[in-house]
Amino acid sequence: MRRCLPIGGLLLAALLLALVMAAPVGAASAPAATACLQCHASEGLADGKGQDLGPHADMSCLECHQGAEKVPHENLEPTSCLNCHQPHNEEATGDLHVGVSCQACHFGGEAGPHALAPVASEASCQRCHFVGNQVGAPAAVLPPKSALCLACHTATLSLADWPSRIALALLVLGLLGSLGFWLSGGGEGPAPAAHHQRAWRMGPALSALLLDGLLQRRLWRLSRGRWLVHALIFLPFAARLAWALAALVLGRWEPGAGLTQAMLAKNHPATALFFDLTGLMVLAGGLLAMARRWRRGPTAPGLPRPDWPALALLGLIVLSGFITEAARMSLTGYAGPAWAFVGAALSRLFTPGPGLQTAYAYLWYAHAICYAAFVAYLPFSRLRHILLAPLWLAVKAGGETKHGK
Repeated sequence: MRRCLPIGGLLLAALLLALVMAAPVGAASAPAATACLQCHASEGLADGKGQDLGPHADMSCLECHQGAEKVPHENLEPTSCLNCHQPHNEEATGDLHVGVSCQACHFGGEAGPHALAPVASEASCQRCHFVGNQVGAPAAVLPPKSALCLACHTATLSLADWPSRIALALLVLGLLGSLGFWLSGGGEGPAPAAHHQRAWRMGPALSALLLDGLLQRRLWRLSRGRWLVHALIFLPFAARLAWALAALVLGRWEPGAGLTQAMLAKNHPATALFFDLTGLMVLAGGLLAMARRWRRGPTAPGLPRPDWPALALLGLIVLSGFITEAARMSLTGYAGPAWAFVGAALSRLFTPGPGLQTAYAYLWYAHAICYAAFVAYLPFSRLRHILLAPLWLAVKAGGETKHGK
């Protein structure tokens, strides 16, 4: 019995040693396995250079370089970062960076391909944003689309650009002034609540908001032509706002989902077609409004006076948006199916190069300024009913009296 113990101990030790030697390289906790360094020491992994891997410092080489255990493995591509990481939402990257690889911002530099780059640093942006970059990135680092842009685009909840800040301040002041005048009894707002009114009813209020505010049922009954003009202008903005809000929620909830990425990617067929069609609808609504006014004369009975500055700003917003998008497509060399058919056609008018890279920033700000001017002017214009009428109709329907409306 005593002779069996040493033999059993030796067998157990041999078994443990065999298990350790047979363990895969990927189980190691060092940033580079010893076997990898036999060939890759010249890349700076053995002498301390390029080992600033941050949270990846305890990972094996095979975590990112899957398949490297097979020899030879020339031209082996690293695995996608999205196997472990969720993609950034709209606030971090903006829709222009949806198709940009993670390495463009997070890796590289003089320290070697394994060094993490500080994303908040301007040097990281300047790897792509410089004059003459053949990739097509604009020379200027543009701010992300602001919260005001949600009315038309997938955007962020930030206010990083000065046109949006000025426009929001004027919009709030204008709306507060209109509501103050409305609640004081002026204008056509709802009358102050009487003692014989019923309690607030949510059902009729929501019904009026949908049917009369969004679908404009009352205007349909009054004039089909006027309804068509309003629908062509208002409904595309409402559809774009719904799209943008859905993308914003999905970007926070499921940023890596295919639907989220499709809604953020401008070159996705459904996204490209949707934004081109809605932009054309707004243009058609503006042109139809001017045609009706021209046909009936400037003092036609039954028609409200047109707000020409507002219509002009709407036209400039859509046209500058199409031109800016065409410049983006030309810069990035997009050659896929022309689902964004207007932008694709206009992009042929541009020649990619440093000149267009510089001009793109000016086009972007021109579009932003046109939109900011419209937002700031809206509460002071004849189009303020776009914002106030749905609210008024909902309040009126939700608080109607026992004796009727």
